[in-house]
Amino acid sequence: MKCYYDPDTNRFFVSSFRMPLDPVSGAFPDDESHVVLAVSATGDPTGAWNVYDLDTTDGDGSLANHPNCPCVADQPLIGADHYGFYISTNEYSLVPFGAFFNGAQIYAFNKAQLAAGAGGSLTGVHFEGINLEEGQAYTIQPATTPAGGAYELSQGGTAYALSALDFNATLDHRIAVWALTGTSTLGTTNQVVPSVKVLGSETYGQPPDAEQKDGPTPLKDAEAAGLEGVKSVEHLELLAGNDDRMNEVKYANGVLWGNVNTAVKNANGNVNVGIAWFAVDPSISSTGVDGTIANQGYVASNRANALYGAIAANNDGDAVMGFTLSGTGYFPSAAWVSLSTSGSPSAIHVSAAGQLPEDGFTGYVVEGGAGTSRWGDYHAATADEAGNLWTSVEYIPNAPRTLFANWGTHITVVSP
Repeated sequence: MKCYYDPDTNRFFVSSFRMPLDPVSGAFPDDESHVVLAVSATGDPTGAWNVYDLDTTDGDGSLANHPNCPCVADQPLIGADHYGFYISTNEYSLVPFGAFFNGAQIYAFNKAQLAAGAGGSLTGVHFEGINLEEGQAYTIQPATTPAGGAYELSQGGTAYALSALDFNATLDHRIAVWALTGTSTLGTTNQVVPSVKVLGSETYGQPPDAEQKDGPTPLKDAEAAGLEGVKSVEHLELLAGNDDRMNEVKYANGVLWGNVNTAVKNANGNVNVGIAWFAVDPSISSTGVDGTIANQGYVASNRANALYGAIAANNDGDAVMGFTLSGTGYFPSAAWVSLSTSGSPSAIHVSAAGQLPEDGFTGYVVEGGAGTSRWGDYHAATADEAGNLWTSVEYIPNAPRTLFANWGTHITVVSP
């Protein structure tokens, strides 16, 4: 699920993936998938919402086009420019689940029409079969712009995005900057044109899983005592380093900010999870998108892990990246650094020190896991109308827990 507040329309936009359940068996069907988009009816998110449905079973719901479908639209990402609202997904087969990949899909809609509408079926522009260099494009992250920020209005309105290019889950040194031009025509003639430019970058690559500090583990202990009817003796969970796909992208003060998880190795240290970040200066013309990397770098901690960056950037050029800090000396903690278009990141600031190890069901074998817990789903960042920089990061507080999970979310605000 992703959430975005749009200052132009004074509306909240929330995307979610949906697969209907069989009303009798409770099982997921293998022939249908959707993306749901909810748009608040006013600027009050506690009030009414209008709900739109996008049939993504075969990209456009027809079952007549994409190979190996019916398919599922994984991880619906969202972004917006002055005219349009965008959803980007990764399309995988439903049967066998995830065995076939049809690449990234991009859906573009008129933003004002969504804000003024009453829900129903989503209709817009669909871009499919998106190839990039030697592979299929994946995880194209559309950009959002902070309140009061300047959009790119040339070429009939332009929306930007970033993506990574590590097709083989090894190492790469390229990122891609994307543009959709003609976005002012969305909802009328739909004369929207995509373009992409590959930029040479610092090296990044598939990260390992992250260690965490040992401590009390009531769920692991209960499982060892036979909680599920089977005594299961397991090691302390790791945190999933996931992969090196592009995380959230912001377009502020003319700069695109993005980051990926990556493998890093500091002096006298092991291979850990770090973050490779990029500040891209994009440009657009009648021939398409171009750009240069104004600055880039790594966030890493010796003998510890920095993972799942979320960057907030304001219209004055200030930027902050929130992330999780974890290692044999750290319970999973909320941390941040400041970034700029010149120079290195600041020192790591811990805004909320973790108090316990992650001890949830997602990593334990007896619960269907494989020793590594899911992580990073609730990382996000944004700037408010006053230029304050907000980050939301997963960590482990010393707080009431459920039987099967103990993670929490910490919100940090940095006032430049």
